[in-house]
Amino acid sequence: MKFTYCFIMAMMVGASIASAQKLDTVIRKDADGMEYFQVKKNSLTVTEGYLFNGSYEGTWINYWETNGYPNHITNYKNGKLNGIRMQVNQQGYTEFIENYKNDLLDGPKRVFQNGTQFLTEEVNYKEGKKHGLYKRNYTNGKVQEESNYKNGERDGKATWYFETGEKTAEYLYKNGAIDGEVASYYKNGKVSEFGLYSKGQQTGTWKEFYENGAMKAEGKYANGQKDGTWKEYDEKGKVVKTRNYKNGETN
Repeated sequence: MKFTYCFIMAMMVGASIASAQKLDTVIRKDADGMEYFQVKKNSLTVTEGYLFNGSYEGTWINYWETNGYPNHITNYKNGKLNGIRMQVNQQGYTEFIENYKNDLLDGPKRVFQNGTQFLTEEVNYKEGKKHGLYKRNYTNGKVQEESNYKNGERDGKATWYFETGEKTAEYLYKNGAIDGEVASYYKNGKVSEFGLYSKGQQTGTWKEFYENGAMKAEGKYANGQKDGTWKEYDEKGKVVKTRNYKNGETN
């Protein structure tokens, strides 16, 4: 994050030539060794913040040149991202807020729907990796997904929902792989499919159901492939087809 005044001035001159508009730069040295840096364009502040020993320090703000609203607000310590960083659109709505520690995402990050204050995504980080609760919403504000992360990988229960709010699927994860019971659902709440995963592969007995709850099909998986006898039923419970599988292929 360190830079020299020569580089800053060269950047300002280049921008001035490109836009054919004057950029005014102010550099003020304070008694505590901090240096205040500000750039203006047509009387509107473009960017401002502090330097210490040639590095960004404290809060830096970039502004929209069209109306002077804040664009990016970023916090630094010893030249590294540290604390809150946020982005705001030209209408004044927050687009995202995130937290940093030593240049790495650390803490909650929240993303908002463009032009509104609707929260569309919330994810927690630890040392640059997703860690903790993850939540994504539809544009109507209803939950789309709720899950948990550990060291950057899904871990624990993950649940998905229809846009109208009903649960559509629920999986268990371990170290980023699907591991344990999984189920998918119809909008009426009935189970459409149920089974097991082991280290990312389907295994054991699996069952499929019609929307009225009646059995549709059942059989077993081994190493992610259909294995053994699979039966298919009509909605009245009558067996209509039987197939035998080995390594995912019919005999």
